[in-house]
Amino acid sequence: METKLVKKNRLAIIPAGIIEGIEAFWYNNEKWVIFEGKAKRFHEAPGQIQRLIADACRNDQRSLLYLKKKGVVKFSDVFDLWYKCVVGDFECVPDFIDGKFTPDAYIHSCKDFTCVDRGRLCSLKPGLKHFEVATIIALKLGLSYEKTAVLLHISLAGFKSRVVKIREKLDAPNVTSMMAKATEMGI
Repeated sequence: METKLVKKNRLAIIPAGIIEGIEAFWYNNEKWVIFEGKAKRFHEAPGQIQRLIADACRNDQRSLLYLKKKGVVKFSDVFDLWYKCVVGDFECVPDFIDGKFTPDAYIHSCKDFTCVDRGRLCSLKPGLKHFEVATIIALKLGLSYEKTAVLLHISLAGFKSRVVKIREKLDAPNVTSMMAKATEMGI
């Protein structure tokens, strides 16, 4: 079976089963991974994959600092919260490409609206989608709207509409404020 590898921005959209990396995800209150085209529970994955994911957690200083301030220090508890809130739900971009972690923190679909930490660890408070995060990242390059729209493969009108919607989600009166809020969120 042949597939196309479509590249947009820095990430590649890869259908499940065509793995150029490892897709980690939280599902039904469990840690899961997809590697070599197979989905397995985290604890059933090879030790090398488990270590790669655990190391990504250990290297996420922003999340570790936040959890430490909240009093969560036992690594198994930290790891579960990190996996659920930072790695998140399954999507189609592998989390680990060439050993580098690319989290879906802004993409997954957490349904826990009662979580007291919502938006602080998972960064979902504003509910940004992957293309909205990509738009913010592209805006940070400092290019004109026209060039940024070309970079994102959308029309200028579509780009402007997207910026307005992101501003509304972030409750930002202007683009400068939107960018400042996005920076505070870690984007």
